[in-house]
Amino acid sequence: GELLDIGGRRLHVDCQGPATGPTVIIEAGMSQFVAHGTYGEAQRRIAAFARVCIYDRAGLGWSDADPSPRTHDAMVDDLHRFVEAKRLPTPLVLVGHSIGGLLVRRYAQRHPRDVHAVVLLDATPEGHLYTPAGEAERAALVARITAGLAQAKPGVPVVNMPASTPAATQLAFTPEVLSAVREEYAAIDRTPVAMRGPGGYGTLGDIPLYVVRRGKVASPPSASDEQWRTQQESLLGLSRKSTMIVAEGAGHMFVFEQPAIAVDAVRRALGLPAAP
Repeated sequence: GELLDIGGRRLHVDCQGPATGPTVIIEAGMSQFVAHGTYGEAQRRIAAFARVCIYDRAGLGWSDADPSPRTHDAMVDDLHRFVEAKRLPTPLVLVGHSIGGLLVRRYAQRHPRDVHAVVLLDATPEGHLYTPAGEAERAALVARITAGLAQAKPGVPVVNMPASTPAATQLAFTPEVLSAVREEYAAIDRTPVAMRGPGGYGTLGDIPLYVVRRGKVASPPSASDEQWRTQQESLLGLSRKSTMIVAEGAGHMFVFEQPAIAVDAVRRALGLPAAP
């Protein structure tokens, strides 16, 4: 990839594939601290038929940190600066995994003319995040990160790793990246109240939407499985042109474990036939 100047800070971006037709951008989930590690294989396969970009959000991977308190709108601003600095042709196909789904929806709300289609990969709905249980879980995670950072040395992973560990994995556990992760958790709680209800991150109107939800559940399905399924189905109401795709037998990380599922969804968003 490259370090792309977006106006005083640099984002690590990696674009591959033919520069024709709509560009596909994959927005990472919350726990994917180095985008290439999770989305690199899906990107490689998509690059066979479309221009596709992945990137590390501010402070993650090889991207510069943002000295300002992070918010989801600030993350959307960074993505827009990336599109402009890279001079990517629009409209875009925006692919959001997990919490990245909220960010691509917000982007589409703010820049609807620049979006060709939206693909949500087991994307986080507002109702999953903004609950007392969600707040308590985030607070516990932030406390653990803070405790780890108190003993950390600059540039050194906070956990012991074999020398053979890939550089991207080592990078993900450095105090610099974990500080950015803590800011990403804080960004959730900085979200305005008006954005926390259903549809708060934006509806899509006539922008085509493909909702891909995990099919793997407990046996028998748990209450949380049923709630997630209901929330995923409710996302179909965000667009007047929506399609549900069930990733049968696949879990939340299917974009990494079974990338063909995500690749086929992108093909559909581009109006291409399914891969043989």
